[in-house]
Amino acid sequence: MIPSCPLPTIDNNNYDAPSLRGLVEYLRLVVIDTPLRVFQWVSVTVCFLLIFLYWKYRSSIQKRLKKIDASLSRGLVYRDKVSKPSKVVKVMELHPAFVQQYKDSWQLCSLGEYLNTLRFITDDDNDDNDEQKKQMMPQILERELQVAIGSAILHSFGPQIGRAFLPLLGVQRVESFMGQLVSKLLSWIIANVMVDGADQGWDPIGDKACLPFNVSELVGFVNLNQKIRSVTMEIPPMEWMSRGEIGFDPTYYTPLENEVKNSTTKDEKSDNNASLAHDKVLIPNPFIIEKHFEAAISGLEDRIRHQTESTDTSAQALAEPTMTTKIYDPNDRTLPEPQPINPTILPGLYMGWGDAKCTHTKREILRNRLFAVLLTKLSHNYQCRIKGNTNWFVVRIKGRDCNFPDEFVQALIDTGHTIEVCPRSAITTFGLAFCVKEEDDSWTNVPIAYFFQTGYERFDQRPAFFSAPHGGIDMKIKGPLVGRDPTTGESQKCDIQFYMAIEGLCAWHSNHNAEVPWIQSVSTKDTYDQKTALKAIRMSGLLACTFNSIGTEMNLPFGGYGVLGVCNDTAALVDFAASGTTNMYPLLSTGRFLMHTSAHLVNMHDKLSKYDDMKVIANDARRLASATCFMESDIHCSPTHLIGAARRFNANYPQSYFRITDDSREIMQYMATEYESFLHTTAKELEEKSQATFQNYLADQPSFKDDIESERESTPSKSQ
Repeated sequence: MIPSCPLPTIDNNNYDAPSLRGLVEYLRLVVIDTPLRVFQWVSVTVCFLLIFLYWKYRSSIQKRLKKIDASLSRGLVYRDKVSKPSKVVKVMELHPAFVQQYKDSWQLCSLGEYLNTLRFITDDDNDDNDEQKKQMMPQILERELQVAIGSAILHSFGPQIGRAFLPLLGVQRVESFMGQLVSKLLSWIIANVMVDGADQGWDPIGDKACLPFNVSELVGFVNLNQKIRSVTMEIPPMEWMSRGEIGFDPTYYTPLENEVKNSTTKDEKSDNNASLAHDKVLIPNPFIIEKHFEAAISGLEDRIRHQTESTDTSAQALAEPTMTTKIYDPNDRTLPEPQPINPTILPGLYMGWGDAKCTHTKREILRNRLFAVLLTKLSHNYQCRIKGNTNWFVVRIKGRDCNFPDEFVQALIDTGHTIEVCPRSAITTFGLAFCVKEEDDSWTNVPIAYFFQTGYERFDQRPAFFSAPHGGIDMKIKGPLVGRDPTTGESQKCDIQFYMAIEGLCAWHSNHNAEVPWIQSVSTKDTYDQKTALKAIRMSGLLACTFNSIGTEMNLPFGGYGVLGVCNDTAALVDFAASGTTNMYPLLSTGRFLMHTSAHLVNMHDKLSKYDDMKVIANDARRLASATCFMESDIHCSPTHLIGAARRFNANYPQSYFRITDDSREIMQYMATEYESFLHTTAKELEEKSQATFQNYLADQPSFKDDIESERESTPSKSQ
């Protein structure tokens, strides 16, 4: 039998309460208090460490900022015009004969000559050891690259966030990367850009301004841009043509009140238009010369004065040709004041024309613009006639109504004016100019140009280059409306030009430029006789309607500039159609859009020929359409076109401003002579043959015989 065991019992009176509390205290000490104290000590230690690191970080930031500020304040480079470096760069080198010709009146230097005077500022500027400086060049470049990157970081991210990144420039990996980059950059420059400082034996083909693109590649890029670019002109070219001008603010155009009400943008320009909507109309219809001509010029002067008073006179505001001074001066010929490009890395180099003057006074420019506006608006009447719109713009002079541009020019001739019309070209810089400010505050001009390959190469693979030109149909006007200088008694200037502008309008424009020796207009033909001049003026109006219509209908970028053609092409088409030949170079109208141009002109001929009073004008449209079929093109170079291309090349570049131009003229002439000998002909004979072929084609066309006969018997058209 198993004995029973009594269960244990708890005696509440004998329970040890303090021992239980001790256990709880012990657990709290181990689990809570000790980790908390450790965390507190660690936190304090980390805080002190962070404070120390922040102090070091801030010290590094301040040191880096001081280095950047010091480097930027003293500049990274300086100019040394005394010493001659052993290695130089050749960019847009000027022809010695050109420099010698103008040495007494102009300070000129090439862009390469300016770049060769630049020297890096070292920490020891008194060290004359050139060999030591040459060995230090990678370190100098690396140091200045750090400064440039640091400045860019501060500029991009702002002073607060940018400072956080500055110490990273001192990290060993980053410094190593920049050192390798500088070393490779310096090696590439020395091997591919720099040449021996001795000028003897330098090959002009080595000029770094010669871009490795020929005409076909350039036009291919323009066509590609048209295919992928969706941005079009907000105001279509035909609307600009009806207004009369583009690219100026303020303008002769006065917007209607409903145009301002329908405006969806609220900016400074729309505010200006809103004020103009209630302003006096400067170009009323009809435009009566005796009443409105001088009033229009004075009215635009008032708009210019009002604009200069109501807006600031910053460099951008003074960039307009008629706003280069704070107060409008009608007799002023100054150009916009040169602006420094970057004093830190390009000391003394400015963007601008130095102290050069404009070819025309401010008031003469306004007169040019007014004549151009009137001729452009009269040219727009061709489009109105085709569309059946009877709301024509009319110019009335001595009681005689003129509906078309040739009628207005004929009326000017009949009222004592002389008109000179001729195709001309000149080097273009697209408004870009450089100059250097010397220590005596004088200006040294740096002529520039854009050089491309012609596509023609000599047997030794030596290419010929051309500098991009600007061409147009020039018109010089003298007479009562132009007036005479009260001091000298000579006629004041009035020059306008017909061409396709890069802003997107094919029309007549004011022909004012910087008066510098390397931008001189070259007459590619003898001055037209009166009959040919009037024909060219009619054709200019027809071609303007054609280009602007195609640009509007196809929504082309820049109104079709580049794809329909450039300034040269508009002048060449008119010149060829009027005389059967042209000397403009280069001719860049592309095949696809040349087809559209031809088809549009044929359509104009068909519609205009229905009107008895438009027979001669319809004939001009047909001549233009035929010119698109017979005129040469410089996009595709071939031996067949070489002789003609060389003739036109020499006509546009009779004087060599740059050494590469002189070399290219020799190449083109050499190749042309070789082919003339092979083909037993001359450039003159080929030109006459081409002209005869074009004229015979026109005479052999049945639909042309009546037109040609009427042209022989008719005077300039008198419209209804």
